[in-house]
Parts: sequence; C-alpha cells; structure tokens
Amino acid sequence: HKYCGSFVLLHYIYRFSQMYFGDVGAGFGSRHGRGSSIIAPLCLIPHTLLSLSSLIFHTVPRERVVGLPMIWSEFRMHNIIFGLRSVVATFCCWLSINTNHNPTVRIATVVTSSLSILIANMLADEATRRLQPHSEDSTTATMPYWDGCSVETQRKFKSFYAYSQFIATLACLAMACPSWGFAVMMPIQLASLLMTLVRKGLLSARGYHMAYTGTLCMPYVLGFRSMGWRFSLVMGLGYALFRLRRQKVNKYLLWAPLVAGRIALGDKLIFPDYQKW
Repeated sequence: HKYCGSFVLLHYIYRFSQMYFGDVGAGFGSRHGRGSSIIAPLCLIPHTLLSLSSLIFHTVPRERVVGLPMIWSEFRMHNIIFGLRSVVATFCCWLSINTNHNPTVRIATVVTSSLSILIANMLADEATRRLQPHSEDSTTATMPYWDGCSVETQRKFKSFYAYSQFIATLACLAMACPSWGFAVMMPIQLASLLMTLVRKGLLSARGYHMAYTGTLCMPYVLGFRSMGWRFSLVMGLGYALFRLRRQKVNKYLLWAPLVAGRIALGDKLIFPDYQKW
C-alpha cells in the first residue's frame, strides 16, 4: 500500500505537469500525433491497487471520528468505488484512441464508461446502506470542520464539494479528453492521504479542507485548457444537476437520461471533435 501510494503521488505530479504545461491528454491520448503508449494505462494499475489495498486495514472505524476529518468505513468504500470509476473511464478513453477510434471499440468503450456512472452510484448506495451508522450522516454534508469555522464558511465548502462531484461524474461520462477521468481521480485518492495525515497529527482540520479544496480546483484548470470557453458549458450543466439534486430530485432520474444521451448522441452532438485526442 505504501509503495503504491508513493508511486501514485509521483505519478500525479508527472501527469499534471503534462496536462498543465505540455500534452493536455497527459500521455493517455495520441501524444500530439506520436501515437498512444501502453505505458500510460499500465500506470493505472498502482492506482487501482492503492484503492483496493486500503481494505487490508481492519482498524478503520465504522463511525465517523467526531471533530476531525479522518477515514471511516463508508468513506473508504466510496473512495474505492469512485476511484475505480475514474480508472475505467481513463482506460476506456485510452483504448478507443489506441484503436484509432475503431467504430466497434468506440461504441463499446463509450457504453462501458457511461454505464460505470450508474454502476458506481448503485455500489455507493449499497455501501452506504451497509456501512452508514446513522441515516442523517453524509460523506460531505456532515464532514467535521475546525473550531471557529462559521456556518456560512462550512456551507460554501460543502456546496463546492458537492458541485465538484457532479463535475467529476461529467468528466468520466464525457469520453472526450483522455486525461479528464484521471484528473478527477486525484482529489479522490489524495483525500485519503490528507485524512491519514490528520489522524497522525501532521495536518489540522483546517489544513485538510484547504488542501482538499486545492486538489478539487486542479481539474477545472485542465477543463479550460482542453476545451477553452466550452468548458463553461460543462460547468453550467454540472451546476444545473447540482441545483436539481438540492431540490431532492432522484439522482438516477438525473443521470440515467444523461447516460442514455451520451451513448446515443454524445459523439455526434456533444463531442464531435473527440478524434483529435
């Protein structure tokens, strides 16, 4: 687990430096016409192992630790599920590009990546049903904050966390820029590291929220670098979904039509330039 964690940290630094200053596809695409590389998807294996190997720790509490943002059982399972969703989305993008967007492979990868959105939601719901100690708890809404943090400040943090979850899901659904799914996996996996630092007394609750918010902001930079002003349309859709969910609209009623639309029409109407990657 430690070796995988060390690799993952260095890998994020390397890939994000590519996203920001070089190849926006971070090596998961055509690499500016040089062709896809088998190295990039192989590098996803330690990310997968890092998530799954967290299950070897049997001392993770079932109940959330009062007053500090530290790992608990429900959070760990959600972290694994949504981390693996990103792995699937990133690999599907790479596979489509690696076959020069062969029509059959393209359809199969779009369907797989799209359905992974609904499957991840269902698995997360099941994890919550089995592991949530109190029905009023939420992995984001009831996250502990530091002493003196005002209710208004907490509200802003919670809103941004929740909104970013919708952006992350849209990034995995898109099957456009191949680095999107990878980029949104970074906050998911680093959250566990930050919580571990809190548990060891190396990071305060305030430090956790500041650092986690910073990791959430990083994929937005990639979005604008890869799509320009059009990324604001993705953000607008994410905000609409966020507001509808706040109005208690069932999440499956929100995502099922989008998944169906992505499969049926996405390449033609939404991301017609997907082949440039």
